Amino acid sequence: MKSWFMRMADRAELELRDVPVPDPGPGQLLVRMRAASLNRGELIVGHGLQKAGTTKAIGAEGAGEVVRWGPDVTGFAEGQRVMGRCPGSFSEFALMDTREAIAMPPKLSFEEAASIPLAFLVVHDMLVLQGRLKAGEWLLVTGVSSGVGVASLQVAKSLGAKVIGTSGSRDKQGSSLASHRRE
Repeated sequence: MKSWFMRMADRAELELRDVPVPDPGPGQLLVRMRAASLNRGELIVGHGLQKAGTTKAIGAEGAGEVVRWGPDVTGFAEGQRVMGRCPGSFSEFALMDTREAIAMPPKLSFEEAASIPLAFLVVHDMLVLQGRLKAGEWLLVTGVSSGVGVASLQVAKSLGAKVIGTSGSRDKQGSSLASHRRE
């Protein structure tokens, strides 16, 4: 299969490689990737590669169809459309941990679904699991115009919370936040 890798030389370089299709282990799905999303964090410090000569498959989230699964995996079917966090998502196939695999809503395209998992998994952890945000509570979102900021705004409002957001630039706020502003 084809897979994109980042190699650290004098600077980060991308290269397309032929590699074997991975075998899913316990708790893993093998997913035929249909779309993957590029995140700012993947480009910071060469995707975590700091020494010359190191390489890493790129991509951290995506969407596709389940091909097969590892031992003890239940609740998924061949051909099922899923989205989630998966290292190496810029590949024809990638392994996705079932704890981070989400059934795709039918109305989403693969491209739309690939852009959701990382930001919303972070937000779910911050606001729901760790923060236990409840209806009527206030939430301050610094950097509200960022991907995680917009996701925080959307999730907080869906929980019934009141949100105040800050941004370093009025231009960055743009139309993505316009529907959430109150006059």
